[in-house]
Amino acid sequence: MALWIGAAHAATTSAEDGGAELLRFDLPVQPLEMSLAVFGRVTGYSVLVASSLTAGREAAAVQGDYAPRDALQQMLMGTGLAARYTATNAFTLVPLSAESAAEDAGSARSANAQAEAVEALRIQAGYAAVLQSSITRVLCTVQPDTFGRYRLGIQLWIDPAGLVSGTRLLEGSGQGARDATVLASLRALELDAPPPPGMAQPITILLTPRADPAGDCRPYRVRAAG
Repeated sequence: MALWIGAAHAATTSAEDGGAELLRFDLPVQPLEMSLAVFGRVTGYSVLVASSLTAGREAAAVQGDYAPRDALQQMLMGTGLAARYTATNAFTLVPLSAESAAEDAGSARSANAQAEAVEALRIQAGYAAVLQSSITRVLCTVQPDTFGRYRLGIQLWIDPAGLVSGTRLLEGSGQGARDATVLASLRALELDAPPPPGMAQPITILLTPRADPAGDCRPYRVRAAG
């Protein structure tokens, strides 16, 4: 699974993205995983998607000022995938054939099977919020002055009890000591909830600079002080 969390800018949107703030995008034609990572960083949206689904797919170029959902729709043109929103600013990706199957009211069996698949995707995408909260909590504690001010790519393996059983560094922050601290902290992490049954692993986490890291950490500092 690939999960991108954190952003330098968090856009304010309604449930339908109506009246959303226009953001500047400058995405070339490139591998879909790269475009999704940049999209998450620009918009603050979270995506949980099987890496096998994005592998080998190329995103369309998106250049100009767009509402986030419009930009995402353009990015996915020609990929054979569609966004399935699980929250205002969280989504997963599904094949267009699955979208068509979900809309096929003439086949109850197909609709029921697709509904179960969509529910599983919704649960897994909702787990992104658990991961984000848990990782933010531990890194705010061990890195109160640097959390949310660097970019770092890692992979996590999580056991059924919600304990991190393995980590791997994918993209360093440029400071080896900081990277080692992050990995050591995450190895000792107990997540706020166990992963959904059957969730594919490892989970790819891309930590990116945040607009207000001090504000993001404030609730955890208050809790620790109390």
